[in-house]
Amino acid sequence: METVFYLVRHGQSLGNKNGVFLGHTDLDLSELGYIQAEKTAERLADIHFDAIISSDLIRAYNTALPSARLRGMTIEKDRLLREIYAGEWENRSVADLIKSYPEEYDSVWRHDIGHSRPNGGESFSELRLRVCSEIRRLSRLHPGQTILAATHATPIRALYAEACGIPDSLVSEKTTWAPNASVSLLRCDGCSMSFDFYGDDSHLPGIESVLPPNV
Repeated sequence: METVFYLVRHGQSLGNKNGVFLGHTDLDLSELGYIQAEKTAERLADIHFDAIISSDLIRAYNTALPSARLRGMTIEKDRLLREIYAGEWENRSVADLIKSYPEEYDSVWRHDIGHSRPNGGESFSELRLRVCSEIRRLSRLHPGQTILAATHATPIRALYAEACGIPDSLVSEKTTWAPNASVSLLRCDGCSMSFDFYGDDSHLPGIESVLPPNV
C-alpha cells in the first residue's frame, strides 16, 4: 500500500539567515523561521496525519511543532532524516567556504552536487542512500497512512532525484532546492516513489526566504 509523505523543509534557520553552512550543527530557527513554521501549519491544518516525524535537529523539529500542537500529537525524532553531514564545512560561513574550498564547495557543491562530498563529511550519494532507504522503511511501517515529515533541503532534493530517476551526475542540472518551510508531496509504496508537487511555498507570500540555499 502507498504511504503519503508531506515533506516540509525547515523554516529559515539561524544558519540560513547568517549565511552559515550548518549540516548537523544544531542551531534553531530564526524569528522569520518560526513565523514560516506557523504558516505552514495553517496550510496543513485540514490534513489528517497518522504520524509526525522529524529530523532530530532542532530547526526541523521546531518547524513540525506547530502542526503537532494543533493536533495534540507527539513528534517522532528520526536521525536518518538529518541534513548532510558537512565535516570541515560545519558551521562555517559560505563566504569562508568559497575562499577555503574553491573547488570542493564553489565548483562541485554548487554546480555538480551529485559528485560532492564536504571535506571530511558525507557525500551526496551517501545521503541519498540514507534518506531514500529510510523513507522506504517508513513507508513499509506505515502502509496506507499519511505522514508529516520535517526535514532539510538536501534530503528533499535527493528524494526528488530518486523519484524522478535522476542520476547523481545530473542532480544539479535537473533539480533545484526546496525553499524554507515549503511543502512537497511524496508517495511511496515501500519501493517506488513519485511526487505530486515539490517545494511549494505559495502559503508564504511576502515571508518566503530569498537567501542563498546554504543548508
